[in-house]
Amino acid sequence: MTLNDIGFRLNADKSSRFHNYLDFYEEMLPGRDFTGRLLEIGIMDGLSMRMWREYYPHAEIVGIDIYNKDHLYNSDWNVPESVKMLELDGTKKEHMAPLGMFDIIIDDGSHYMRDQQKSLKVLYPQLNPGGLYIIEDLWTSYIKYYQNAKQTTLEFLKGLEAKGVKMTYFRHKHDGIQTVFPEYKGLDSETVIIPGGQKL
Repeated sequence: MTLNDIGFRLNADKSSRFHNYLDFYEEMLPGRDFTGRLLEIGIMDGLSMRMWREYYPHAEIVGIDIYNKDHLYNSDWNVPESVKMLELDGTKKEHMAPLGMFDIIIDDGSHYMRDQQKSLKVLYPQLNPGGLYIIEDLWTSYIKYYQNAKQTTLEFLKGLEAKGVKMTYFRHKHDGIQTVFPEYKGLDSETVIIPGGQKL
C-alpha cells in the first residue's frame, strides 16, 4: 500500500483528494522500514498523525500544535497512543530544543509567512544530517491574508537558493484552493523539501 493509498483512505488533504503531495513524498522520503524520528508542525484533526503512524510503524511520530489535541486519542478520532502529540509552538526555540534531533520535519502549521520562516530557522538545526525538512502549502505566499513578514516564504527560500542551499519543489495543478480563496485564480498546491546538513 502506498503512502497516498493510506492518506486517501484517511481523507488526509496531503493525498490526491486535494494537494496530492504524497507520491512525491514517497519518492523523496525513507522507505517504510524507517526507524527514525518524524516531527509534524500542526496536528489539526490528527489525520496526518494516523497516516504517518501507519506508513512508518517502527518510527517515532511526534506532532506539535499550539492547542491541546489530547481529545484526538479518543475513539472518535483514533490517533494511536504511540503517537506523541504535544502542545508546543514550533517558532519558539525554548519549546523545540528539548525535543532533540529529528530525521523528518514537516511544517503544516499556520502557513503564515513569519511562522514558516521562523520555524525553519528554529528547527532546521534540529534536523539530522541526511534528514529532510518540508514546508507545505507554499501557495499561501501569494495570498495577502498570510503575508505578515517582510518577504513571502517563497521569496525567503529563493534567497536561500541564491546562497547555494539545495531544495526540491513540487507543484500540483488543481482548482481546489480557489474554492476557499475565490478571489485568487490559478493557484497550485506547492511544497518544498530541503535536505539537512546545509548552512542556511
